[in-house]
Amino acid sequence: MNNNSALLVIDVQNGLDQAANFEQLVSKINRRIKVYHEQKRLIIFMQHTDAELVYGTHAWMLAEGLAVQQEDRIFLKYHSDSFFETGLQRYLVDQQITNLEICGLQTEYCVDTAIRVGHHLGFKIKILSGMHTTFDLPVLSAAAAVKYHENIWNNSFAQVIQQ
Repeated sequence: MNNNSALLVIDVQNGLDQAANFEQLVSKINRRIKVYHEQKRLIIFMQHTDAELVYGTHAWMLAEGLAVQQEDRIFLKYHSDSFFETGLQRYLVDQQITNLEICGLQTEYCVDTAIRVGHHLGFKIKILSGMHTTFDLPVLSAAAAVKYHENIWNNSFAQVIQQ
C-alpha cells in the first residue's frame, strides 16, 4: 500500500456535464475512488467557483453520481491552478503526500495546470490515459485535445499510464 499517494479529482461538477464523455468519465473516476478508498489513501476534490459555476448553485455542485465520501477532502478554487491560494500544497505536504494521481476537467485548463504546477512543486504526477476530458474547441476536437495533452505530459510532467 502506498499511503504517500493521493487522488486529485478536479472540477467534476454539474455545470461541466456537457463535456465530451462526461458520464463515462464519472464512472471511471468512481472506479479509481473505490480503489483509493479500499487502500485507505487520500482523495481530494477540487471544486471550481466562478461566474459560470456560481458558489452554491446546482452547476457548482460536484457531479451527481460522483462517489464522494465523508472522509474525502474538498478544496474550493477560484483559478485554473488547483495550488493557487487553495491550501492544497500545504495539505499534501502535511499529509506526507509525494505522489499525486490527477483526473477530471478540463484537459487544457485545470488538469493541465495541476499537472504542470504539481510537477514544478516536486510531486510525482501520474494520470491514467483518458481520465480527463474537455469540450470540443474551435481548433481541436475534445478527443484530439486529450490525446495532444497526454503526449505533452508523458515523461515530461507526468507519467501517463495507458489502460
